[in-house]
Amino acid sequence: MERIHRLKEHLVKNGIDLVILNQNSDLYYYTGSVQPLYLVVPATSEAFVLARKAIHRVREESRVKLETFSNSKDLTEIFQRHGIASAKRVGFTLDLTSYATVTRFQRLLGTHEIVDISWDIRTLRMVKSKSEIALQTQAGAIMSQVPQIIKSSFRPGMTELELTAALENYFRLNGHGAMVRCRREGTEMAGFGVCSAGVNSLSGTKFDGVCCGKGISPANPTGASRDPIAKCVPVILDYTFVLEGYHIDQTRMFSWGTPSDEVLKAYNAMVKIEHTIINSLKPGRLWEDIYTDALNLAADLGYTEGFMGLNPEKVKFIGHGVGLELDEPPYLAPQMKYPLAQGMVLAIEPKVALPNIGVIGIEDTVVIDDHGTKCLTICPAEFLMVQ
Repeated sequence: MERIHRLKEHLVKNGIDLVILNQNSDLYYYTGSVQPLYLVVPATSEAFVLARKAIHRVREESRVKLETFSNSKDLTEIFQRHGIASAKRVGFTLDLTSYATVTRFQRLLGTHEIVDISWDIRTLRMVKSKSEIALQTQAGAIMSQVPQIIKSSFRPGMTELELTAALENYFRLNGHGAMVRCRREGTEMAGFGVCSAGVNSLSGTKFDGVCCGKGISPANPTGASRDPIAKCVPVILDYTFVLEGYHIDQTRMFSWGTPSDEVLKAYNAMVKIEHTIINSLKPGRLWEDIYTDALNLAADLGYTEGFMGLNPEKVKFIGHGVGLELDEPPYLAPQMKYPLAQGMVLAIEPKVALPNIGVIGIEDTVVIDDHGTKCLTICPAEFLMVQ
């Protein structure tokens, strides 16, 4: 209940009477279950969850008191019993919570002011506990087998889709939850990540990432395509592994045969940038300063134009937090004037888009600890060449 206690302290400090959460990652973080419909956390009284289905599972899984309801009349009675029927300032995660949900509770509570606490909720869980880091460490160990899966599965003439199926089969059988949570409106994930060869990796996407692949149709426009993997073409393998709700992010490269010198030179440059950036992650450093350092390194190595994508696909970050969602704070990006702290887990992903060739890069998930940084993705970093 320490997590709820910290949330309550935040509410009191900011003059918010209560918060109502409904996103699965938020529900799981505070209750241990995604089954409740809502978690209600008053600033000065007992928190409780609301559910009208999966009652047995909620009782079994949730660490928070359960209140069951069937309709608005039931909700009104519950709010009155908990002494919150006249809450004036109520917080919601307005980044994803629907207008209909907010207005329904506003009517029931007679609330005068709705407060957006989306950023607050996400930053309150930036620093990970030992148990959270242990899960992410375990996920990293599972992901270390990606090169072996490629070596044993790849066959000449294989399509991107066939190869990603081999990887995803391994992931699923080794505990991947198959649900990648990404907190962006209109964003959906195809499978568990991206297997994309050559120019397919340059396909445009509204997702705020360097590479999302071509996908199998305009209705499913990310991830692997049905195109065969050509010889000597760079293939990017950008995957997340989700173990008991916790994500890690990893990118590796491979090719059938030997890729061009231009590709290998670019890859070695991105590995150098990643190594330098990871070694610079220290408590107290500002997020935006890490991003600036990465841009300067890319410029020194001659990759300003395509670093982190070609316009208009270029993205303005070099890394991001990972936890119960794929894209959490901290964001190593411009205007992020916040300090790094021990216990933060970040994915560092320097990538460069080469015109008419593809996206080349690497990505690893690291934790900032009392010794500097520790890499949780222990997969070999070499550019894998399958003959």
